[in-house]
Amino acid sequence: MRTIRAALLGASAALPLLAQAAQRPDPADAGASVPAISAPSAFDGYTPYSDREGASWQQLNSALVPQRPVTGHMNDAQPGAASAARGGHQHEGESR
Repeated sequence: MRTIRAALLGASAALPLLAQAAQRPDPADAGASVPAISAPSAFDGYTPYSDREGASWQQLNSALVPQRPVTGHMNDAQPGAASAARGGHQHEGESR
């Protein structure tokens, strides 16, 4: 019983191969009909690049600058005013 099942299974697996072999034309026959090949074009759906108007470089730069908190800063002070108020600061070898 197992032998018969194995034989039937093998025959049923080989049947599509035999059917395809009968339908294929001889590759050496120059007059054989060839099915048409349809390949999509690489340019299907292509849209050309169009440059859009964007923001100026100044606007882009200002958008990227991090916003600093205003509180706690001495915006009115001159660069040397803080060191003069503390009594000055001397570097090596410098005299006043």
